[in-house]
Amino acid sequence: MGQLRTSTMILVYITMSATLDSYAAERVIVDPQSFAGPDLYETNCAVCHGTSLEGAPQGTALVGRELSHGDSLEAIVASIANGSIAKGMPAWSATLDDEAIRTLAIFVVENRSGLVRLNMLGDLTLPTEPIQTETHRVNVEPVVAGLDAKPYSIAVLPDGSIVVSEKMHGLRIVSPTGAKSELIKGTPQTHADIFTTSEEGSVEFGAGWLLDVAIHPNYDDNGWIYLHYTERCDACGATIESDNNPPTSRNVLVRGRISDGRWVDQETIWQPDTYDANYYLDVVAGGRIAFDPDGFVFITVGMKSMDGIQDLSQPYGKTHRFHDDGRVPSDNPYVDDPDALNTIWTVGHRSPQGLVFNKHTRELWGTEHGPRGGDEINRLLPGRNYGWPLFSAGQNYDGTVVAHGREASELELSDTELPVVGFTPSVAISNLVVYEGTAFPAWQGQFLVGSLKASDLFRVKIADGKLVEQEILIEDLARIRDIDVDADGLIYLLLEHSSGGRIVRLVPAGD
Repeated sequence: MGQLRTSTMILVYITMSATLDSYAAERVIVDPQSFAGPDLYETNCAVCHGTSLEGAPQGTALVGRELSHGDSLEAIVASIANGSIAKGMPAWSATLDDEAIRTLAIFVVENRSGLVRLNMLGDLTLPTEPIQTETHRVNVEPVVAGLDAKPYSIAVLPDGSIVVSEKMHGLRIVSPTGAKSELIKGTPQTHADIFTTSEEGSVEFGAGWLLDVAIHPNYDDNGWIYLHYTERCDACGATIESDNNPPTSRNVLVRGRISDGRWVDQETIWQPDTYDANYYLDVVAGGRIAFDPDGFVFITVGMKSMDGIQDLSQPYGKTHRFHDDGRVPSDNPYVDDPDALNTIWTVGHRSPQGLVFNKHTRELWGTEHGPRGGDEINRLLPGRNYGWPLFSAGQNYDGTVVAHGREASELELSDTELPVVGFTPSVAISNLVVYEGTAFPAWQGQFLVGSLKASDLFRVKIADGKLVEQEILIEDLARIRDIDVDADGLIYLLLEHSSGGRIVRLVPAGD
């Protein structure tokens, strides 16, 4: 396994958060790190270990050094719970409950990793020298700058041009030489009246965004481009009870073509019935698209209500599967259930961020943000339940156990599908691809996974449903929102940054 960020990036079966999911009526959002962890640490630990975990006369530093009993999450949990009589540290299991101890351990891991806060400010400087990975030397080349600071998706066309979605503005095309088109006219309407967590925060709340863009596998023959967006609507069920009356929205999948700078021939593939709005709005809308080789298309829909994610009659918190023209496949897992939506493929998702179909294993894979404690890579098997919001190895931001609605459910933890890969602390995982191409042959068939908070690109090798190998290919680049690979195997990254969104290309640097 490649060396992960200095100190601690532990892979465990755990779910976590990268999105701030607290939309107050007055639209004031608090950084999740200011919840239970810091308060618990200051009250119980700071006097011995320092206010910044730097150490004090009574206790050792918890950052910048190896920990004598190990630096994994579980090792730190055990150290806190059991204490060390020889070093004068009490066994906190006599004073704090299990969740409080786990909250403290997660806080320590987060601080040791250097991934405590979301940030997209500062300078964005691309590497000027080749990057040596375990198997290939890589150059990072600029393709285009000056996109909106918050783009969402890219799709490389067969001619080398790139379709880009800017979630609050629309769709544009970047030529193979890096020339940026005007916004394509006639695409679904977007809205830019957003609400941010803070001036330096990166989480934005709004309704009516353009999300994923994907080209049909037979694009050369049919020219179809698929768009997943959120439609702002006045009849999306119950509205948010707030003095500010924020708008509401629902996920919609359409396809169309681009001709002479216009979006034409639009067809609606899927539009759900109205359903209740919520405080999360589009920041957890999901909105990804993936095709398989047999003419089916999959989409992700994030949670809209904690109470409806496990409800098979509701579309949110699910992945869905259709024929590429919107027809419902006869072999979908719930197609014969009169109480379920016949488009559902999987259930129990919180904030899906990535989606890809691995044609080698014929499996659908997705990434997901959970509550505080870890991010997930999941193998999305038909009809399986992924547990949210009944179960999670992560925590609510206030340090409590994730168990919403568990007392009224018959679902057991053993009935749910565990993530194949988890990241603790959270890297704010984004989209993923299965690498195909000749430019980087050692990566063939492996996952390339982006991250937002970590600003890293990961290589993840999975075999027989288990993690085999992981490597950080590029570290501290920028918030990587999306990834695509062209016909030659060159890798394109869509970067978010306050100075403007960018697309860069990874090319072999030679020996």
